[in-house]
Amino acid sequence: MERRSRISILAGTVFVLVLCLPWTLIGKTPDGNRVRKYVPEAPVEQPKQSEWTFSADRVVGDHTSEYVEAFGNCSLSLGKNQLRADFARYYQSTGWVFLKGNIRAHWDGDFLQADEAEFDLNNMTGWLKNGKLFMAKPHIYVEAERVGKAAGDTYTFKNAKVTACSGERPAWSVTTAEGDVTLDGRVHLYHSAFRIKDVPVFYWPYMALPGTAKRQSGFLIPYMASSDKLGFQFNLPYYWAIDDESDATFYQNFMSKRGYMQGIEYRHANDSATKGVWQADVLYDKKRAPTEGDEFESYRGDGLTRDNPDRWWVRSKYNGWLGSPKWQVRLDLDVVSDQNYLRDFQNGPNGYEASRDQFLDAFGRDIENIDSLHRLSTAYVSRSWDRFGVVGLVQYDQALEYRNGNNSSSQDPTVQKFPELDGFAWQQSLFGTGLEASLETKYNYFHREYGNSGHRFRATPELKLPLKTDLVTFIPSLSLDHTSYNVTSHEKTGVMTVTGPGGKTQSIDTGVMEDGFQSRTSWAGGFTAFSEMTRVFNLAEDLSPEPGLAGTSRWTRLKHSIVPRVEYGYTPHVSGQSKLPYFDALDRLEAKNKVTYSLTNLLDRRRDSVILSPGENGGRPVTSVASDYLDFVLFRVEQSYNLREADRTDELGQYERRPFSDVMVELKVKPETFIDVLTRNWFSPYITGLTQSETSVVFHKDGLGMISVGYDFLDKVDEYLRTRTDRMSVLNLGARWEVTEDFSIGAKYRHDFVSGKDLERTLKFNWAAECYSLYFAYTQKPDDHRFEIGFDLLNF
Repeated sequence: MERRSRISILAGTVFVLVLCLPWTLIGKTPDGNRVRKYVPEAPVEQPKQSEWTFSADRVVGDHTSEYVEAFGNCSLSLGKNQLRADFARYYQSTGWVFLKGNIRAHWDGDFLQADEAEFDLNNMTGWLKNGKLFMAKPHIYVEAERVGKAAGDTYTFKNAKVTACSGERPAWSVTTAEGDVTLDGRVHLYHSAFRIKDVPVFYWPYMALPGTAKRQSGFLIPYMASSDKLGFQFNLPYYWAIDDESDATFYQNFMSKRGYMQGIEYRHANDSATKGVWQADVLYDKKRAPTEGDEFESYRGDGLTRDNPDRWWVRSKYNGWLGSPKWQVRLDLDVVSDQNYLRDFQNGPNGYEASRDQFLDAFGRDIENIDSLHRLSTAYVSRSWDRFGVVGLVQYDQALEYRNGNNSSSQDPTVQKFPELDGFAWQQSLFGTGLEASLETKYNYFHREYGNSGHRFRATPELKLPLKTDLVTFIPSLSLDHTSYNVTSHEKTGVMTVTGPGGKTQSIDTGVMEDGFQSRTSWAGGFTAFSEMTRVFNLAEDLSPEPGLAGTSRWTRLKHSIVPRVEYGYTPHVSGQSKLPYFDALDRLEAKNKVTYSLTNLLDRRRDSVILSPGENGGRPVTSVASDYLDFVLFRVEQSYNLREADRTDELGQYERRPFSDVMVELKVKPETFIDVLTRNWFSPYITGLTQSETSVVFHKDGLGMISVGYDFLDKVDEYLRTRTDRMSVLNLGARWEVTEDFSIGAKYRHDFVSGKDLERTLKFNWAAECYSLYFAYTQKPDDHRFEIGFDLLNF
């Protein structure tokens, strides 16, 4: 689990954030190798030794004396541990040393500086007067009137300044009457004042700063924002490190316009195959929307209202196993109080965006879109063998339009899967012949509050016969589809409107559906054929492994590949399907007679680089040539021809025949690591125009920044095979400029050309200094203006 910065401060942190003027806090780029100016260079490790060695310009005393005094460039060393001073008095019987003047020490990885000091060289304890200390592991600096060193890496100090920042006037520091650093790196401070640029901001009788990578309980840095929707927002999280395998975070989220929201997040990782994140938020909302006119403008138009003050959201992701790690378990939970909750509370540490990003990063599984009226919760278990696999699941579809009095739950036609069982036989050779077979079976029990419920079993075996020659690969296929139904609850609910392939709507009349047991059998066939033609071009001579060419790299080969592909699929028309129940798209097989053809061009480059590597056992360096490959250009053109559409005879008066599909043109370009171009465009041969586009262009370079341009377009289409009633045309612009190593400016702009409105305008300033990070962000959306402040103490 990732480390969380935290500081045990029960109050007053708000003032820190408010007073953190951005231009006074700009620091240097974080660098773990930098120390404050009083830190000496790390000493050269001496040969292994069992006793301290002692040297100086002049030594007074002999082996009969109680002590030895040394003057000028006094040095004591034992391995990496070294003490240096202008004057030293060493007590031979006790191993105690007194140092004075220009003291520098490197002790167990820590750096010390003082006017006077005493150390017991036997147990590595002692004290410093007017001392300065840098502890590498917790990465803290301490300047104190007195510093005491106990056994191990434990220090005490009085009248001290503590910080994680370098410089004479650190960006932030804590002055304290007394304190200590324990073995685990935790810093305890008593009677303390938090300072910004040496200016005291607030006083607190006790602070605890966690200074190591070990997770520790405490308050996290608060989140602050102000917006039209929520008012002034202050979110103070408390982090509880339960044990090495689990933790919890409690969010106290105060919003002046909406009230107090309590949130909790529980995380655990019991073993390498088990991890989970469980989150929940609860709010009694001051704002209600009993009519659609009371809603924000962008929420209107769906005919739904929100009269409930009790609002909540529960979500989680879980990976685990059942009985054995071979039986994998996955859980996705997502239930919410109303259709507008996620749109209201999408920002902040426990908002929609943060939860979605965490689920994607940790589990690779997404959640439904923020404005979706259906939230899906799924639990499933799976097991795979060499040739077979099984999956079992249950899924709950929360239909938000049937909550909060908008529509009666007894009229909810949403289909629930309780359960679904899938069995797979992977594609494999039959009896050692060239024939390959696969099988998929699926059993479901579908439940509805309103409409038909019942069982469905589907089996789809498939045969393939790959045939290969030097010029072409030809793979014919034949499959069978047998589906059986047993309706347990038969209810006529009128005409349902569903969306079929290509976005075209279909009308399903429940009045003609039959009860009881039914079945349907169909088949499908087709083939795939493709070839690949390549040619390699020499761009330059091969590099030779000469030491003088070390670091040189260049493109030496270019391979051009052309891949033509043809796919054909046929499914006969299946009559009598209107009598079957309808649970999902698999219950209405579409007749198919379509050929798809494409041509792909691929450019692959080889780059040779001369590398200089150290020789074995400290020998002479070795020079070698390494090669890497990159598909830096992909260009593909694809289209389909529908033979059924070419022979269609119905509705010709309304829809003319259009058997050719849109031409899809795809281009990917990545000549270097800092350029990414991807564009897919669909052109209609009939309306002679662009019908769909997905385009993104990104330029990014470390130390300079990033520029991104994206465009998404969908045109209205009304054809026999497809229908789109809405038009979309959205421009997305993004940029980040790394002004200095410390300071960057980011911007985001989204515009909807259809409505003529800006969807989002965001400006963000970010400071990333050595020992803190700070950002200010301002966002404008059609229904909300939002200002955010983020602050974090780094190295703690």
